[in-house]
Amino acid sequence: MQHEGQKTADKPARAPGKLMTGPGHAPGKPTARRLASLGLGIAVIAAFAALPTPDGLGFAGKMALSLLVAGLALWVLEPIPIAITALGLMVLMPAFGILDFGGVWAGFISTVIFFTIATFGLTAALLKTQVPIKMVSVLLRLTKGRPRLVVLAFMASAFLFSCFMSDLACTAMFAGIAMNSFLAIQKAQPGRSDLGKMIMIGVAYGSVIGGQAIPSGSSMNIMAMGMLAANTGIEISFLGWSMVCFPIAVLELLLAWLSLVVFFRPEAVSPCALEAIRKNAQEIRLNAFDWKVLCILFLVFSCWFASNWTGWDTTAIAVFALVLFFVPGLDILTWKEFNKAVAWNLIVLVGGVQSLAAGIREQGAASWLFNATIGKLAAGSGAMLAASAAFAPLLRMCIPVGPAFVALFLIPLTGMADSLGVSAAALAIIVGVNASTCFMLPIDNNTMLTHRGGFWKMADVVKAGIIPTIGLMVLHMSLLGPLVALAGY
Repeated sequence: MQHEGQKTADKPARAPGKLMTGPGHAPGKPTARRLASLGLGIAVIAAFAALPTPDGLGFAGKMALSLLVAGLALWVLEPIPIAITALGLMVLMPAFGILDFGGVWAGFISTVIFFTIATFGLTAALLKTQVPIKMVSVLLRLTKGRPRLVVLAFMASAFLFSCFMSDLACTAMFAGIAMNSFLAIQKAQPGRSDLGKMIMIGVAYGSVIGGQAIPSGSSMNIMAMGMLAANTGIEISFLGWSMVCFPIAVLELLLAWLSLVVFFRPEAVSPCALEAIRKNAQEIRLNAFDWKVLCILFLVFSCWFASNWTGWDTTAIAVFALVLFFVPGLDILTWKEFNKAVAWNLIVLVGGVQSLAAGIREQGAASWLFNATIGKLAAGSGAMLAASAAFAPLLRMCIPVGPAFVALFLIPLTGMADSLGVSAAALAIIVGVNASTCFMLPIDNNTMLTHRGGFWKMADVVKAGIIPTIGLMVLHMSLLGPLVALAGY
């Protein structure tokens, strides 16, 4: 079990990158279909240009929204790589008077880019260790073979590691550990095993929820924090985000587990699997390499949490940790390993969306759109927070591209915060968390990573996602305001 589990831990560094970066020309898609998809994006822009300009919105603002809508269509259909789409939208902005080229390039670069690159390094380092399989083995042993607790053990493992690494890599790693070790020994049959179904869905949910808990868990957290600071001057610290979001994430994890328990009936754990769990927990020993990685991670997170008092820049700390991985004598990573682990397409996508968001902000387009929709429901601070918490998970299912979701909603939401007496930090957290979270969307990249074993069907994810989706709404409505106030925002 140890050998098989370790093999799975070596693979995800490449798998998530492939999923996120995408192929050069979408193999398997006929050229005609790709051209039709590209034509749809062009048609969206042309239609917006031909439509009358609404009151309160200029032509440039209207066209800024057209580029975002066209981008969403192209990012979902992917006739060309998502990074190339982002770059294409950037160079179109000056043509419609949205931004000049100086503003386009300036909008691309931010601390989000460098923090995200550094966290891919943290992910790659963890994937080289035995720490994840050791954690799973210890937690499984504590369950004493009770199937519902076995599910919780996998979810808790994914949750904890997703705080330190990308959601996709975390899901791929723990799904691989589950399939190639525990479920293989259990002889769980895809399509028939509710235990396998619960573990695979649970791993995806645990990874997503762990990504909410602290800033390093998701690039969307950092993007939301960065855009909030750029637009309002309000800076959420690493500790501040964690104080607010970690307790909510723990409760959300329990709700997601409860949902799986309510909807599915897991079979008993076989005696062979129980014996394998016992032996594996005893046999796995962390080596010198594992301890080097853990010591650096401990140093990094200590510095991040201490930045409230030291004033150290969290991005600089992350980049410094990345440098440490290459120091002679430590030799945690090689450049080849790091380069494979970084989803460069995601980096370009985030930068491109940030640039487009700068244009949307400059033209007041997002504020106009928000005031015409959700803003009409928000008559006061309580209504504003409640409407945002309730609608964000639903809107996220319609906008399956996290960076675009942040770009569209964060600026107008936080812009209205002062006038309605609600914390802009609370609204930024709602946007950031929902940008990386979608429980009821089976085609979400994170969830689809667990479908390769065939243990669940699309309807299973939709059904299991109802309780955690409603739970996220309620937790944000009830706890977010007091926790943000407690944290001083």
